[in-house]
Amino acid sequence: MFARPSYRFTFLLLLTLTLLSFITLLESWLKTYTKQKISIISAPVHEPNPPPKAIKAFWAEWADAIEKARPKIEKIKVQDVASTDGSDDANGDRVPSRTSLGLSDKDVESMQKSQRLLLDRLKSFDKEKTKGIFSGTGVVTIAGGEYFAPAITSIRMLRKTGSKLPVHVFLQSRNEYEYELCEDYLPTLDAECFVLEDFLRERTPFSVTHYQLKALAILFSPFETILYLDSDCMPLRNPSELLSAEPFASTGLLAWPDYWISTEDPIFYTVAGMASFPKHVPARASEAGQLLVSKEKHLPSLLLAAYYNVFGPSYFYPILSQGAAGEGDKETFVAAAIVLGKPFFRVRHRVGTVGYHDEEGVFKGGAMVQYHAGDEYTTSQGPTPENQTAIRPFFLHANMPKMNLGHLVDEPGLQAQSGARRRLWGPKESQEKQLGLDFERAVWHEMIASGCALQGVLKDWKGRDRVCERGREHWDHLYRKKDGT
Repeated sequence: MFARPSYRFTFLLLLTLTLLSFITLLESWLKTYTKQKISIISAPVHEPNPPPKAIKAFWAEWADAIEKARPKIEKIKVQDVASTDGSDDANGDRVPSRTSLGLSDKDVESMQKSQRLLLDRLKSFDKEKTKGIFSGTGVVTIAGGEYFAPAITSIRMLRKTGSKLPVHVFLQSRNEYEYELCEDYLPTLDAECFVLEDFLRERTPFSVTHYQLKALAILFSPFETILYLDSDCMPLRNPSELLSAEPFASTGLLAWPDYWISTEDPIFYTVAGMASFPKHVPARASEAGQLLVSKEKHLPSLLLAAYYNVFGPSYFYPILSQGAAGEGDKETFVAAAIVLGKPFFRVRHRVGTVGYHDEEGVFKGGAMVQYHAGDEYTTSQGPTPENQTAIRPFFLHANMPKMNLGHLVDEPGLQAQSGARRRLWGPKESQEKQLGLDFERAVWHEMIASGCALQGVLKDWKGRDRVCERGREHWDHLYRKKDGT
């Protein structure tokens, strides 16, 4: 007689059979899943626009040429800062600075020899090799970090002029890439992001930052004709007015003045292989917050400007400015055109300024006003009635302070010591007289619109409370009209 199985044995048997059935069903499901090629959707990968292969190859070739022409002398140190005395009356042509860096003949010869390696290649530049690499017309700016917010305001003000020019926004590195801005917000303004370091070789022999980025951003943009704008520079008029008319049509390069006279060491032109100091160049230095350039006419100039900027901090910035105000990339573009004998038009109209008077009556400048190159060209053609037009303002370079709403509401400049709200660029009436409209109000309107949309998005504003609300409070006190607009 057999013994009755225990309950424990029966339970284990049933559990085993159940597990075997489950494994069989799982294997069947996995086979079906594989056959049907059902893909598991992964989280989206956010990548900047890749650099066009043709531009990357073009730069790789010229980066080698620039590196081979690297100056081989010690870093230049400015001992005596060049004087800008006489800037107020500097309306004529440029004369050699009385200040000199005192470079030795040996150093001058060495720099001359190095630069000649690049100049020889540029003077035999074959335009056919670059045909098709660049095309179209657009705007280029540099943003990232604290410069994103003013760049967005600048682009919005560009759209207010009626301009439909596409915009390329360059960032120095991938660390500055903010996908919500670059992939969601900026495309609504017909703007797209590129990362400058993606265009450089993996083992690039030189590093670039700050002022050096501008020349490379212009070079790397796929546009053929480029209006470059600093992130804090805004057009007052549609830039298309400048594109097809003189003087840009014949020269392919427009540049604008700075406040001060130029202070380059005349030895710069000797180093560049020129026989003498150039003639008919405006006395005032250039200011590169805005630049209009055609690569069709000036690609060699841009490559030489890139050379002056890549080796700028150690060599060419001190030679071109000798420590004077605004030392940086500002002189490199016109200087490159001069050295290569290329045509350019440098606006001579004196820079305007908008600002306010503080409680002590001291004027505080807040932005530079640059004027219409086409108007100036027309008036320079002769004293006929149709040529005597007023030269209108064209750009406003709001460099101090920058139009970054998150910073403005945290800084004391918006209020006087009494607590009263303050306009940064002067009364409405004076702006309408000087600029043709209440430009400050227009800018604040765009800052509020973008600031309220992006206050939880911009990384630069993290930790800044109620940016939108505090911006609206300032708007309500100073700019809101009686009808509520």
